[in-house]
Amino acid sequence: MNCAKAIKKIEKYLGIKVEVDDHGRCWFQYEDKICSFFPNGSNDINKGDITCMRIRRAGDEDDPYTDYCAGYFVENVTQMIHACKPPEPKYKPGQLVRGKSTKRAQRWRFAGKVGLVTNTGSGQAIVLWNGEKPNRSWISERDLELVSG
Repeated sequence: MNCAKAIKKIEKYLGIKVEVDDHGRCWFQYEDKICSFFPNGSNDINKGDITCMRIRRAGDEDDPYTDYCAGYFVENVTQMIHACKPPEPKYKPGQLVRGKSTKRAQRWRFAGKVGLVTNTGSGQAIVLWNGEKPNRSWISERDLELVSG
């Protein structure tokens, strides 16, 4: 993705300003996370594609005397944005859902069953299935469908 388009996407989703220096290095701070990236092969953000997308905590620093590099790298802009501000869960606690008829749902034996969402987070949900003992397993939101809101 072009670096200028990535900056627009970040600024729109997070509602913050991305800082750019004279060498093309870009960074921003969102709450306690600092994210940085570069345009590949150019100092101009309009020419290069985004590369070296790194996320670290605000107080975390690299150690130049060892191989320690603070934080972690991500593959694309969406992963960087969701690391700062996770998307809203598809199902909220208290909603009634049904297990879709997918291979994974059939393997885990919840395909076609109806249950109540008890907890959500990061694209997953804990469901209390009708007629079964409480289970603390996280289930992907992709394997569920809404029965009633």
